[in-house]
Amino acid sequence: MLSSQACGKKWLKFLEPFQNEMARALCLGVTGYLLPKSPAAPSNARRPLTMSDFTSPRSFLRQIDLSSLDLFVLICECGSIARAAEQGGMVASAVSKRVAELESLARTPLLLRHARGVRPTPAGELLLAHARTILLGVEHLRDDLGEYARGIRGLVRLSANASAVEQFLPEDIAIFVKHHPDIRIDLRQATSRSVARAVRDHMADLGVCSPSDEVEGLESMPYRRERMVLIMPSDHALARHPELAYEEALDYAQIGLRDSSIVQEMLNRQARAGRRMLRQRIEVDSLSAMCRMIECGLGVGVMPEGAYQRLGEARALHAVPLTDAWAERSLKLYASSFADLPAPARHFAQALMPKY
Repeated sequence: MLSSQACGKKWLKFLEPFQNEMARALCLGVTGYLLPKSPAAPSNARRPLTMSDFTSPRSFLRQIDLSSLDLFVLICECGSIARAAEQGGMVASAVSKRVAELESLARTPLLLRHARGVRPTPAGELLLAHARTILLGVEHLRDDLGEYARGIRGLVRLSANASAVEQFLPEDIAIFVKHHPDIRIDLRQATSRSVARAVRDHMADLGVCSPSDEVEGLESMPYRRERMVLIMPSDHALARHPELAYEEALDYAQIGLRDSSIVQEMLNRQARAGRRMLRQRIEVDSLSAMCRMIECGLGVGVMPEGAYQRLGEARALHAVPLTDAWAERSLKLYASSFADLPAPARHFAQALMPKY
């Protein structure tokens, strides 16, 4: 049993949250007047932050500096403001001031202090990740600018299909670079459609590929012509033919390129026109892989004659020319506008044309 004093204390504790409202009600019962409520919390009390609380990107950029970001990364890596100050050649108070400025800009704590030093808060972890990305970008900028100081004063962004890369471009690039050692070629291999999209989206200055529906609106110049041949093992039943139509190969398993290949689309169309089933056994991403599969007896395949001469003649493979009209095709050089190309890309385009 609790004493009356203990019970009283217990009830007082229970009634504490209701004291203000009880007093107001008592006053109303005795005087007829209602006591005013306690003053509300100021309007600028803690509230969720909105985007309007933060500065504009440009203003934010002017308030933050790379050296503070670099120092914050160093603090997190050292786990101590004192050690970071020592490694950075600064006094600890100056480092602490930099951190305080960052926290003021972020409007949230960035570091947690503990007995052994500091560690980043969740917001600090976020800043650390972004700071590392920004500083890495600065390093890349330094390296890119350094290329100009070292005499590499130009860049050509070139996208090309597998046929051009396997047959013609290596020699053409070698000749160009020999005469223009200050220009670097960034070559990306892709399907013909992807090449055209890269040029249209300004991800590449120039593109070398076969014509497709994606090249509409692009300027073009002739580059090379190529002839398609059927590749097979030397002892294959079709190897005795001096030439043949592709329809004659439909009885055999096929090694093809991915569906996005212009050649592969033509083969599929040819099979449908003859109401035949294309026996596609394996799809690969490169002409070299196609040669290897055919060498192992897994099927036959279609590729440019020039690619076969470089990739297949050294293997136990045989090539038979195709008589189909589509087997003779052109490779073209594409640009959004040849007149508006950067000088290095314009020089490279002039070196590539015409080739037939």
